[in-house]
Amino acid sequence: MGMVSTTDVAKYAGVSQTTVSRVLNKPDQVKKETYDKVMNAVNELNYSAVEAEKTNSLMVKTKTISLIVGALNDPIYMNAVPTIISTAQEQGYQVNIHFIAESRELETYETVLSSKPNGIIVISTLLNKTVHDQLIDSTIPFVALNTSGIASQHTIGLNDVEAGYLAAKHLIDVKHFEIAWVGGTLSSPSTKDRLLGFVQSLQEAKFKIRKKRLVVTDLDKFSLFEAFENLQALKKKPTAIVAATDEIAIQMMDFYKEAGYQVPEDISIVGIGNSEMGQHSALALTSVGTSDSLANLGQEAVKRLFDLVIGNQDEAFHVNREVVLYERATTGALQS
Repeated sequence: MGMVSTTDVAKYAGVSQTTVSRVLNKPDQVKKETYDKVMNAVNELNYSAVEAEKTNSLMVKTKTISLIVGALNDPIYMNAVPTIISTAQEQGYQVNIHFIAESRELETYETVLSSKPNGIIVISTLLNKTVHDQLIDSTIPFVALNTSGIASQHTIGLNDVEAGYLAAKHLIDVKHFEIAWVGGTLSSPSTKDRLLGFVQSLQEAKFKIRKKRLVVTDLDKFSLFEAFENLQALKKKPTAIVAATDEIAIQMMDFYKEAGYQVPEDISIVGIGNSEMGQHSALALTSVGTSDSLANLGQEAVKRLFDLVIGNQDEAFHVNREVVLYERATTGALQS
């Protein structure tokens, strides 16, 4: 198959080209069902913005920033990228997004570097030595946002291990013993670290780690409902859930309520992210996050990149936002 365009993605997904563009550039502004449909088409057709960038390179050179995204369902990508794009555009920069497929990781980096963008933000990827050395050797300024692996000179991230730890500890402190984890695939460094913190908290409390309560799944509604049903089929049903993101927590809460459960009397649920939606009084989701939003984390990433690109500042920085628990209405002491 030749080069796949956004037109091809739109036809495959049965949506407009405008919708495809909105999903890729402003994912927070589309419905989850539409997002899942378009991203499925992206994966099936192996669409890459890299190829489009090759074609665009024949045109007049514009100021560009390339975003290299490691995990499509990563909460940092979903919440921070729209702010990165709008902030960059305000400064006259075009933003190109590149999704990494496992089989094309090195090719993606090589093609991005050959296009010579003014700057790069690497988001939620596992940076290995080969890729990191390529970025350094290119001399193109780059910022690593919530990445893991090789330590880079310019990094920004959340303490995701602590987030998972605090979420589980809160439930342990209110006397829950049957606690389950529900999260996306571990290709996302954020999700992987949050699960690690969750497990550490249970181990510290001398809880047995039960694999059937560690749910790693795709994040479409069907897969999450299947996860819910599997948890319900357990001999000892969980009395509390830690979800890798607020969005997962809200969906799980909906499933439980439809099944006749009262939250938090029958089931306690904790999210991670402290999203604006979760804070809404109608949901009042207990969540772990920063006092700042993930959108502001994205804004900080692009502003610091501009310091490197425009201000020629090369001083190392390692920003690691600490997280706290925001206890609201979806958790409570276990009812005897």
